[in-house]
Amino acid sequence: MKSRIFISYRRHDTENEAGRLLTSIQRELPAADVFMDTSSLPAGSVWPDAVREALTSATAVVVLIGPDWLRAGSDDWGRRPIDRTDDWVRLEVEQAIATSTRLLPILVRGAQIPPADVLPEPMRPLTHRQALEIRAAYWDHDVKLLFRQIAETDQSPGDDEAFEVFPRFKTDETAESIDEGKLSKALQGSLRGWVRVETPDSTATDGIRVELFREYRFESFKDTMAFMAQVAPGCDIANHHPRWENIWRTLRVFLTTWNLGHRVSDRDVQLAKYFDAAYQEFDGRARTTGLGTSAT
Repeated sequence: MKSRIFISYRRHDTENEAGRLLTSIQRELPAADVFMDTSSLPAGSVWPDAVREALTSATAVVVLIGPDWLRAGSDDWGRRPIDRTDDWVRLEVEQAIATSTRLLPILVRGAQIPPADVLPEPMRPLTHRQALEIRAAYWDHDVKLLFRQIAETDQSPGDDEAFEVFPRFKTDETAESIDEGKLSKALQGSLRGWVRVETPDSTATDGIRVELFREYRFESFKDTMAFMAQVAPGCDIANHHPRWENIWRTLRVFLTTWNLGHRVSDRDVQLAKYFDAAYQEFDGRARTTGLGTSAT
């Protein structure tokens, strides 16, 4: 299905980020239809009608929220635009909620989702949506996480070749175990560089913890820390997190699924692919022979 993306933003809060996001979508998702008021309205159009029509046809509404999203445009008496029933940011969010359109809150410049009690009643379901932060320092990486949330897929999690690079799991989905045959095939192909390891663990099935393991090496300790910070939001989106160890310029990553008795699951396979893709694009990965090269 072709994505139709509506970008909702408040000009005095996130105008710059909205423009940058529009450029990123047009570059990375050229087949998508994108609506952003200042760039999408033809000359002579009736603005409210055009906005309403774009919202009605949207498959995803991206709501950009900066630190001043609630207060921007307030008058001399502190009255907020969002409290007015004719405020278009409010109407955009309310219509997306009313029509069950996929609503994606995007946080920028350190913003947080506001608590429900400071929002108008019809907007409060916004606080129940999973928010994604797009950080200026990791823009290209973080927008890919957004694109993965927008994209629709018919691929089956049971097929190793079907795993997407960027996380797509939701918190209400159950991890599925990977049989040894498929895991062995993956380790010889798309997960080359990872190995299957076993260690004693009294909390694991049969007392043995089974994990995927790989080392990543970096140019500096600072680069190692930056990589961990970069991929952390993807782990949260997948609702799956690694066990990892940092030794100077080396990051050792272990992946297993606790609620399957410490066995390897589809989430571990997906997260391993995600880490590999992020590492390949990371500027601070080790390139010299002296530091080692784990990028293959």
